[in-house]
Amino acid sequence: PEQKRIIEYPALPLRIAAGAGTGKTTTLAMRIAHLVGEGAAEPEQVLGITFTNKAAQELNERITEMLEGVAEPGRDVEIHTYHGFAALILSEFGVLAGVEHDSRIITPTFARQLLFDSIGSGEYEYLDVTWRGIIDRPESIASDLGDNLRTAEDLVALCEANDGELYEERAELAAIVRRFEAEKRRLGTLDYSDLVRLAYRAVTDHPEVASRIRSRYRVVLLDEYQDTNPAQRELLLTIFGDGFPVTAVGDPDQTIYEWRGASLENFAGFPRHFPHEDGTAAKTLSLTVNRRSTKGVIGFANAIRKKTGDDTGQDLKPTGDAGPGLVATRWTRTALDEAEFIAGTMLELSNQGYEWRQMAVLFRKNKDIGLIQQALEEHQ
Repeated sequence: PEQKRIIEYPALPLRIAAGAGTGKTTTLAMRIAHLVGEGAAEPEQVLGITFTNKAAQELNERITEMLEGVAEPGRDVEIHTYHGFAALILSEFGVLAGVEHDSRIITPTFARQLLFDSIGSGEYEYLDVTWRGIIDRPESIASDLGDNLRTAEDLVALCEANDGELYEERAELAAIVRRFEAEKRRLGTLDYSDLVRLAYRAVTDHPEVASRIRSRYRVVLLDEYQDTNPAQRELLLTIFGDGFPVTAVGDPDQTIYEWRGASLENFAGFPRHFPHEDGTAAKTLSLTVNRRSTKGVIGFANAIRKKTGDDTGQDLKPTGDAGPGLVATRWTRTALDEAEFIAGTMLELSNQGYEWRQMAVLFRKNKDIGLIQQALEEHQ
């Protein structure tokens, strides 16, 4: 019933609160197929935006599958990542924002090297640039500025308007970022934060560009919307605000990119950011039936969410045929003891008939993998 309400909802602004394992991608694909079948849009007039290339490919494949029998073969929807959509705008209209056609997108590693060079070309009174970790500060500032549609010049102006050693230090950091931005321009390169900021400039300085892009689509789907940043929201709002049928899908419990600028306000504020044409807030529909996990795992997840203070969302529910499941914890004295316990437990499960591919071990850091991998090899 939850999925059916979403699939059949009209071509209007809609927020979908989709819990983990609730069949989100399938539901979205079926919603697109339903809208195409109802004549709300042709396949080519559907724009889907998600976070990673892998997610974009999966969404595209699922929609293509659902469109069979609804649309002629070979008629595809348009799927991009958020940064890919911004890059697409710049490839066509970037010259309006000062971006040359032959500009190259650089990797985070190359951008970090340019930051090192920018640090080395300055003089400092307040910053200790002998500490190698100093690069993390201007790197974070450069990213935060881009995520909020600002530049180093904005930060420099703020520092110059205030007194005190704190602002003197920040002014030196801002100068590093300013040199970094200048070096990118000199080389004809862009980093990921530049893509959204400059695409936003193109559509705001030239409203006819936003209108032209908007006219190409009839339906827009924003996937993983809880992980978008303010700059991405403003870019999309400039193009697709004022009642455009935008469907945003997300789950605050699954936010994983807050460390690089994601704003939960985007998902929380979607109904008022993207209202109907008459100004009324967009509707919210939910997916709460988890199809991946057992009752024990789902109950444990709900309890943890409430215990950590986030009790605003809806509890996940198991399917009717979900098994009881088990959640267990263990505290060991050393990492070696932990590795031995995990390897022994997995060997025991294998002897009970479980296949190795049915088991997984999750780590917080790559450096922790070696011990457990070695223990597993010794037990096999």
